[in-house]
Amino acid sequence: MAATVPPDLPPSQPTGPEWTPPPPPPSPPGAAPLPWEQPGYPALEGLYETAKLFLLRPSEAFSRMSVAGDLGRPLIFAVVLGWLGIIAGQVYQLLIPGMPWRYFPGMDRGMDFAVPVVVTIGTMILAPIFILLGVFIWAAILHLFLLIAGGANNGFTATVRVVCYAGTTQVLQIVPLCGGVITFLWSIALEIVGLAIAHRTTQGRAALAVLLPLALCCACAAVIAVAFGAAILALVGASR
Repeated sequence: MAATVPPDLPPSQPTGPEWTPPPPPPSPPGAAPLPWEQPGYPALEGLYETAKLFLLRPSEAFSRMSVAGDLGRPLIFAVVLGWLGIIAGQVYQLLIPGMPWRYFPGMDRGMDFAVPVVVTIGTMILAPIFILLGVFIWAAILHLFLLIAGGANNGFTATVRVVCYAGTTQVLQIVPLCGGVITFLWSIALEIVGLAIAHRTTQGRAALAVLLPLALCCACAAVIAVAFGAAILALVGASR
């Protein structure tokens, strides 16, 4: 009787007591977390490096941002930079009362638009409370409109983090005269980029979530202004 020959085995899977399967290929390393969110990173250096990252390379910065977890460090980041911006703006109000109105041609130089010193100092002291309230209120509005747009693929925490880090632009209020305008426009751009990345949605839906509430606010303000103007005209007409 002929001896049976065992079938050939694939060369990639040899038999024997010493054979072990090859290890799986290593996974690609993920992006490093933000310097501000890295444990043990020097606080001032982490604040500076993170702010620079969001201002110069926002897409990379939001990609490295954690979308979950404790909100402590993002809120501290927003308070610190927002506080610096508010202090700078209030100092300008103290140094140049009525700014920027006095620099427009045709404005009466005798008109006093100065803010009382007590109000200015009070604003500086209470700024952290105002910043925290503003972060959560604006984040709630953005998250609501992102839900309406169908782009909220992560939780409310992700939206709060985006608002906190988009507040990096508050430091630009140190620029005299136009710092507030630059801050406002740049923060809108950062929020659109941040929401799109944090919620893994399109920039169109993120832009809708950011711009639609702003447009509604402008529309409401326009309606109130028109109604106020009509009331004044009615009073002037009745007094004749």
